[in-house]
Amino acid sequence: MNGNKLLTGFLVLGMGLSLVACSSDKPEPKKEEAKVAEKKKEKKKEEKQIDTKDRTAKLSVPEDLSPYFTSSREGVGKMESMVKDNGSIVYKCLNEENKYELNAEIKLLSSSSAEKSADLQNSMYGENDEDKKYKPCTFEGFDAYSHTINLGTVENTRLHYYVDYPVEDINKVVSIEINQKNDKEKDTSDLEPFAKAIIKNMKLEKVKEEKKEEVKQDVKEEKVDENSKEIVGESSRAKLTLPRDLTSFYTPSEKYDTIKGNQDKGNIGYTLSRKDPDRSIYVNICTDSSDTLEEAIVFHNEHLSKGEEPFTEYTLGEYSGYRSMSYHNYWNSANDTTYRYKLNYPVGDKNVILSCSVTLRDNSDDTTGLEDILLAALQQLKVEIK
Repeated sequence: MNGNKLLTGFLVLGMGLSLVACSSDKPEPKKEEAKVAEKKKEKKKEEKQIDTKDRTAKLSVPEDLSPYFTSSREGVGKMESMVKDNGSIVYKCLNEENKYELNAEIKLLSSSSAEKSADLQNSMYGENDEDKKYKPCTFEGFDAYSHTINLGTVENTRLHYYVDYPVEDINKVVSIEINQKNDKEKDTSDLEPFAKAIIKNMKLEKVKEEKKEEVKQDVKEEKVDENSKEIVGESSRAKLTLPRDLTSFYTPSEKYDTIKGNQDKGNIGYTLSRKDPDRSIYVNICTDSSDTLEEAIVFHNEHLSKGEEPFTEYTLGEYSGYRSMSYHNYWNSANDTTYRYKLNYPVGDKNVILSCSVTLRDNSDDTTGLEDILLAALQQLKVEIK
């Protein structure tokens, strides 16, 4: 009898222990949720960012965008990212077997609004080319302008957005450009999701202006060697070199008393002058401080001098870009006619933006052959990109 009671007690105890063991195998739901949340937090913390900035804002995106976007194409390898020399951020996906490429380029613009950036591009097309123009849209909650175009063939397509992105008390314009190349399937369904993945995971911060203490330094005057056979201008972007003697490669159509080469820090050029009849020509070449030709035009069209026309598309010889004109009449009947240029200047597989001007001062308004002098100088120009 006592033996049965003892056996029953052992069985009850064993069942109790097994229940405890089983219950310990199942983690509490709240603890499991906390672990998942912690892992997500750690993953977010570990995620590397790449960034670019201008003088007013900093733009950051994930170094690896693949968790947020995957191409629908088979065989597309790992997504790569980089920051280019001009400050733009690039993502690139490749299928090396059939040379298919999907890439994105993101950059900050100096424009005050997406509308102004779009208007500048639209001004290149006539009223009948509505299909080529940027149209207003809403892009993931942001005001924007967009444009889709086939680049030569349907196998190469570009989707481009100008996006108004408010940051505190300023508005930044962000350019998001998606390019699809060698698209044998002619399927553009990846373009918009790629752009959306970028803007959803993009972050902009306003750059705080730091007050710098003024440091007094002894400024040494730049000594110019008048006997040198070359004139040299240097900026943080490039070194420009021209022959000092303009007549060594160009013969003016009119006679001048003085023809000389000029250099002043980053600027180089020529002055041609005479007294009777009074006439002077001033040629100047330097590098533009903007990262792209588009940024240069947007900025300068927003800061025009009195009497200066907006920059419009123009080609000078073999150099493509934009030109603006201004005219000024002085009290002594002398007139200044100035042509200003922003030009793409290829240097090997790279490119530099040149800011050039040629001014005629006389009392005739005859600008015949004025651009020929600048073009001749550009054809002799040596550019070393830093």
